[in-house]
Amino acid sequence: MSRTIAVAALALAALAGCDPSKDEPPPDVKDTIFDEQVRALDKARSVEDIQDEHMKKLRESEEKSGGK
Repeated sequence: MSRTIAVAALALAALAGCDPSKDEPPPDVKDTIFDEQVRALDKARSVEDIQDEHMKKLRESEEKSGGK
């Protein structure tokens, strides 16, 4: 019986600590340990955009020259 009361008390204490009105917004990524990884991903995306543009130009020149 006392074990049930203890479990119920713990559950209520856990639920009381989960008040969504007290949630803070997440910190900016620059303020976390993931900043370096996020910058690397952003750089990779920018390189991918450059590569896609280059491939588009190559395809256009290939089409103009009549090749397949």
